[in-house]
Amino acid sequence: MISLIKIWQFPLISGKTCFLFACLFFYISSTFCFSQDSLRENEDPFQPKLLSEDGSWCWFQDKRALLVEDKVFFTGVTAEGYNTVSEWDLSNNETFTKTLTRGTLPPDDHNVGALMLRPDGKLLTVYAGHSIDSLVRYRSTKSGLDIRKWQDESVFETNGRVCYANLFYLEATGETFNFFRGNENNPHYLLSRDEGESWEFGGRLFQFEGRSYLKYASDGQRRIHFITTDGHPRHFNNNIYHGYLENGNAYRSDGSLVGPLSTADTSDLKPSDFTLIYDGDLNTRTDVAWTSDLQLDESGFPYLVFSVTKDPITRGETIHTSLGGFDHRYHYARWDGSEWIEEEIAFAGSRLYPGENEYTGLISLHPGNKNVLYFSADAHPVTGSPMLVDGERRYEIFRAERLDEHQSWHFSPVTYQSKADNIRPIVLADQNREIVLWLSGRYSSYRDYQLKVYGKVLPQAKNTLEAGKKKITFLTSRDPDNYAADMTIPYYAMKLGKAKGYQTQVITGEGERNAFHLPGLENIGNSDLLVFFLRRVALSSAQMALIKKHIDAGKPVLGIRTANHAFSLREDNIPAGFEDWREFVPEVLGHENQGYGPATAITEVLPAKKLGKGLLKGIPEEPWTSQGNLYLMGESVDSGARILLTGSSAGLKAPVAYTRKSGKGKVFYTSLGYPTDFTHPAFLQLLENAIDWALK
Repeated sequence: MISLIKIWQFPLISGKTCFLFACLFFYISSTFCFSQDSLRENEDPFQPKLLSEDGSWCWFQDKRALLVEDKVFFTGVTAEGYNTVSEWDLSNNETFTKTLTRGTLPPDDHNVGALMLRPDGKLLTVYAGHSIDSLVRYRSTKSGLDIRKWQDESVFETNGRVCYANLFYLEATGETFNFFRGNENNPHYLLSRDEGESWEFGGRLFQFEGRSYLKYASDGQRRIHFITTDGHPRHFNNNIYHGYLENGNAYRSDGSLVGPLSTADTSDLKPSDFTLIYDGDLNTRTDVAWTSDLQLDESGFPYLVFSVTKDPITRGETIHTSLGGFDHRYHYARWDGSEWIEEEIAFAGSRLYPGENEYTGLISLHPGNKNVLYFSADAHPVTGSPMLVDGERRYEIFRAERLDEHQSWHFSPVTYQSKADNIRPIVLADQNREIVLWLSGRYSSYRDYQLKVYGKVLPQAKNTLEAGKKKITFLTSRDPDNYAADMTIPYYAMKLGKAKGYQTQVITGEGERNAFHLPGLENIGNSDLLVFFLRRVALSSAQMALIKKHIDAGKPVLGIRTANHAFSLREDNIPAGFEDWREFVPEVLGHENQGYGPATAITEVLPAKKLGKGLLKGIPEEPWTSQGNLYLMGESVDSGARILLTGSSAGLKAPVAYTRKSGKGKVFYTSLGYPTDFTHPAFLQLLENAIDWALK
């Protein structure tokens, strides 16, 4: 591309030559594509992967990403407004991006295309401008999944200005639907009877004075579900409703008929005709809802997520936008066959930018597991406190999971302490893995952004449940310097119980560090294992005695990261009745804390012993990485310790996992445990192995 620009700058001899060069330039630039190198030597396949240097998406198009065998396909809009389709080959970690449009649409993330895998194996994409004209644009690959070659763009002219695309193929009828926003900002649909090769106008879904926002999901056979607002949250105190379409009719959640689906440019339907999920109170300017994602469970029942603005500005306000939009919450709802069960699940933080005060970082559902989801927030999901990096709020990606639909959600960061915002996750999954895509960078408005696309692979956990009823107690603290352990430890304890059948409890301490309290610690007498992930606290003499009693009895101990200064206070002003325990590190964990490596450098992890069984079962032979910095130990590690893993960072080396004995009790310690380690399969396998070993 650089050489082409140089040629274009040469003086041209004739008009004919100029024309030829212009044609050549247009041809190459209009079909411009690029690829990234395959998996570099020692690259960790389970760390975030940069998939595109320039991309973005809105959230009212589906699907924006597909997982087809070993390939991920996703659409995007560059900062200049070029529509793209990208491929991520999971078998070799290579990426490739094809530019479909260049200069025909303005920069605007609403222009992103929807993707559909056609029954004949080709990919179909449909896209539209952001209400700039009446054209629905579409094209398919020329051959199968090869995104390097596409048919020429075709257009269908609708009955009004158009925006968005949502594609669904119904096997029972052979029809392909494209739902879009059209005339009078109401939802409409096109129909194709040849898998997207040609289209005809289908009809109008709603006729209503509001600009309702819909998300769709289909069983792929004959039914298409939708959720909808009354209108834009700037102009409506939105409720959320659900309905579905089948055999030309529209139904409420319970199957009661609302009426026929329109096949004309008018409709008798409106959002409030359908089943109310969330009552935002249309007459009160508070708790204003906006749709985010919709999926179907194994029984075909819908489950969904949406955001709620707790502090909206005055309805219709466009000037004094600084007066609200700082407190958003994420909500989850599911249909159990007879009623909707709805709950608030997490703090979402503040608006993305003034003017669109209801824009959040967004929340996205796992397509095959109603107990897993991802979201973006610039606030702690549980407490709502700001997530700060260098004094500024930053949006991070979180994974959320719960034991089952009757339990609480737990959260683990996928990104942490990021220098740029991470927003708008999309989740894909098959039987073997789970994949999350997201955008990272600057987002000033839907027309002004500079974003990269990242992806991360998480292998699906296997549930064995052979561990029996042994009890594990985790001790942790809510501390801004304790690596989000108040999130990751409850999350991990839940996953461990779910996968292995252990009884787990988490005790999160409270109070000042020099007079710290672990609520319920008196009940640890029947715990088979204590796990420490807390830093620099003094406990009451009575509570410290309970911990020492567990250790003196020869029961096992597991330490994670900051456990190597768990009870080492720097302050001298410890109140009467409280005590620290500096000897815990050398006497129990078996080393001295000698500080940290550079906070900006990742840690490369290597096995120090032969792999394959025991504590190193399932650990990769190749180096893998932690995004956390290296804890240093010098030569202080107990000479009788069995070092399992070593770490290197910025020219420094140290053990990062080992076992030893403290008296008669087994001890495992790892300085790993950075927040993003808890979504890395090697680290999770290491902890599982260590717990199994400790409890044998």
